[in-house]
Amino acid sequence: MMDLKMDEEEVENGQPVSIQAFASTSTLHGLSHIFSYERVSIKRLFWTVCFLGSLALLIFVCTERIQYYFLYPHVTKLDEVSTTRMTFPAVTFCNLNEFRFSRVTKNDLYHAGELLALLNNRFEIPDIQMADEKQLEMLQDKANFRNFKPKPFNMLEFYDRTGHDIREMLLSCFFRGEECTPEHFKVVYTRYGKCYTFNSGQDGKPRLITMKGGTGNGLEIMLDIQQDEYLPVWGETDETSFEAGIKVQIHSQDEPPFIDQLGFGVAPGFQTFVSCQEQRLIYLPPPWGDCKSMTTDLEFYDTYSITACRIDCETRYLVENCNCRMVHMPGDSAYCTPEQYKECADPALGKALSSSSMASFPWPT
Repeated sequence: MMDLKMDEEEVENGQPVSIQAFASTSTLHGLSHIFSYERVSIKRLFWTVCFLGSLALLIFVCTERIQYYFLYPHVTKLDEVSTTRMTFPAVTFCNLNEFRFSRVTKNDLYHAGELLALLNNRFEIPDIQMADEKQLEMLQDKANFRNFKPKPFNMLEFYDRTGHDIREMLLSCFFRGEECTPEHFKVVYTRYGKCYTFNSGQDGKPRLITMKGGTGNGLEIMLDIQQDEYLPVWGETDETSFEAGIKVQIHSQDEPPFIDQLGFGVAPGFQTFVSCQEQRLIYLPPPWGDCKSMTTDLEFYDTYSITACRIDCETRYLVENCNCRMVHMPGDSAYCTPEQYKECADPALGKALSSSSMASFPWPT
């Protein structure tokens, strides 16, 4: 009692309050037992250990929660919605052979023979032993450039003229049980050359609608890959293929086909069934995700998509490094010549795709 009265007098006189007096009036649990007027005892030691342990636990939990907050955790939410009416996707397919052998002329061979590995840099057939007898005879006749005067050459015209024709490839076509014709397919150029898109939704044609899934409610086509028209392959190039068949990509009408990266192969002589589901993804902006919450202005496309961004970036990269663009690339720059394809465009595009330069572009939400 005497000490308490003395502490009260110290407060009234403006003198510093002792820690025992502060602890005795504090509402912090255990503090009054630690800083008491008693001598050191087991009770005081016990309360001291409990207090320090609780304080350490509090600091640990607070630190952990702060660190967790700066990890910006998020929840991925999936909603599956059924509908009785959906827009049928665009279906793009390409023949793995880009150029029909019978359509390759002497002038084509003169300009693009080395690009296609049909001729060496001395305009000679590189490997006669591997050639088919009939193809070799035709090739030797076309490769005779004695007294030949080359004409101007354009890669777009070459791709268009020698690429496989849908009117010859399409054996049968049905959509939801109704017959479709070559007029339902739109020509589109990809890394595989002249390709065709069903239900592109372009040129004023409405997008087709499907009511339900399953066989008979989608697209059924039978194709002739025209393997007798395949170019002989004597060396590995970016314009020829060792394989035979079709490459297919199912995609939205709002995005261009990126079939060399996102397509799947269909082997000849087989019936292939493909089912798909529409997915709509909303990506989170930083700091919860890697996408940038901003408007990305593409130079060649009105609607943003990852594939459009990739093709846009590749086109600008090639124009900057080679002063030309490939046939499948948008824009109004000059098309690369066969020499530019071989010496600059193909190596530059391969280098860009294998490096991290293309991955450095931010993805908007």
